[in-house]
Amino acid sequence: MIVGEADVLRDEVEAYAAELRSAGVPVTAVRFQGIIHDFVMLDALRDTHAARTATRLASEFLHDALHP
Repeated sequence: MIVGEADVLRDEVEAYAAELRSAGVPVTAVRFQGIIHDFVMLDALRDTHAARTATRLASEFLHDALHP
């Protein structure tokens, strides 16, 4: 799960990650400091370290899930 520090849904995302962990589901949750909701999709933020890192993490997750 990827969430920005200033995301309006941050608390819900982090609570959901905690619930999944409590249920034994493996979860990776990353909070990007100073970042808003949907930052990966916003053209103005696409070249930020946060957006590049979030995209890399998502790509790695999908690769690992699809090519175990």
